[in-house]
Amino acid sequence: MNDKPTPHRPSLDPTPDEQKLLLQLRGNPLLGLQFRSIANNFEDEIANGMDAHQAEIAMIEALQELGKCMMHQWAENTQRDIIAQTTDLQKHSKKNSDGIPPSE
Repeated sequence: MNDKPTPHRPSLDPTPDEQKLLLQLRGNPLLGLQFRSIANNFEDEIANGMDAHQAEIAMIEALQELGKCMMHQWAENTQRDIIAQTTDLQKHSKKNSDGIPPSE
């Protein structure tokens, strides 16, 4: 079987930009799921003969969902980073007291 790219079958080797995108999607699984959903829905809508107005509305809704998904992923990552930093600070903080309260 011939694996050379043709006009009808492009190469499957990712470009450097595509490799970067793949790494980003691996780091943001919710984002990857959302992109996959958009692509699948778009293909289904084209196959079902959706008109331009319906396609525009569907795309706007899909992009709004994508934005929500991205913000959710950002919030989760930020929260995880803050918890890790806080935990790290607690492990390395110096005790300020020798444990005996001062007498008056």
